[in-house]
Amino acid sequence: MNNISDFIEQLPDLAGIFFLMFSTFLIGYFAASWFQKIKFRRIIERLKKEVNTLKVKDTKDRDFDTLFTEMKPRIIEVVKQTRDELDEQEENELLTSSQESIAEKARTTFVSYTVDKPELDFDSFGYADHDNKDDLTKIMGIGPYIEQKLNEIGICNYDQISKLKESDIRVITELIDFFPGRIERDNWVGQAKALKVY
Repeated sequence: MNNISDFIEQLPDLAGIFFLMFSTFLIGYFAASWFQKIKFRRIIERLKKEVNTLKVKDTKDRDFDTLFTEMKPRIIEVVKQTRDELDEQEENELLTSSQESIAEKARTTFVSYTVDKPELDFDSFGYADHDNKDDLTKIMGIGPYIEQKLNEIGICNYDQISKLKESDIRVITELIDFFPGRIERDNWVGQAKALKVY
């Protein structure tokens, strides 16, 4: 019985120790959880900020992609319209340009050299009457451009071409910047004689 009575006497001391230990446990537990909340709250806030900045960047990228996909068909349409308008303008310019402007555009730099150009001997084949020009394009090998160049150097009718000599042909070839030997191959002199008869 002594043991039980000793136990009962020590019970208040044991209860005090138990409460003291339990209270220190609770203080330690709550203090540790409070410190953990503070520590993790900082980490969580930092992570939330990073996530929010990533979301903002992602929405900006999405907005740009959305804008580009919406604008791309419009850009292509505007480019096609502009190209069509430019093509139409070029066609109109080509249609409305005269033979003189075509001749000017087609000239090579050979004509504009400052080298002394040979002169034609009009005494040998005759002078042109610009009021009574013949249609030189009826001669095979002479188109509107070559006809204009011939008229510019003073050759306007079949009579003049029918009287050309070899030296005259070389000078004409150089003056109109024509293919060497082409006048002889196309037989301009013979064709002009035949047309002069008609």
